[in-house]
Amino acid sequence: MPKSPATALDQAEIDAFLESQTTGTLSFAKENDSYAIPVGYTYAPEETDVYFRLGYAPGSRKREYIEATDEATFVVAAETADGWKSVVARGRLEHRNTVEDLARHRTSSQSVSDADREFQIPFYHVFETPSEMVFALVRLKVHELTGVREAAGNR
Repeated sequence: MPKSPATALDQAEIDAFLESQTTGTLSFAKENDSYAIPVGYTYAPEETDVYFRLGYAPGSRKREYIEATDEATFVVAAETADGWKSVVARGRLEHRNTVEDLARHRTSSQSVSDADREFQIPFYHVFETPSEMVFALVRLKVHELTGVREAAGNR
């Protein structure tokens, strides 16, 4: 028996799903090269924007890709009690505080500014944090937001 196609999530379902998750994959492109990273995030449903706390270690390629990317894609997918769901957000990335001005937003004893803490973005650590790491608050100014759930007969 063929599987039924996925069904679209409405805006309320997208909001609820994004607010219930904490990590996703952020993808960038620079010329013919792509780059994707797992990140923690928080979602602002009133703006439909997504906020990330990105770490910049010496030699990190993230900043280079952010500056070269006109449109980024962020994907969140998870198995829920109702089956698999995924949301794709596309938009422009912008630093809310830049790497250069982080010192103005945090004291020397802080690795994250108070503004970053307000968003309660979960830390997502894949590697041990280098001592030279600085963090920046980055917003995905979303212009396209879509979501799907697996059809009931697919489980």
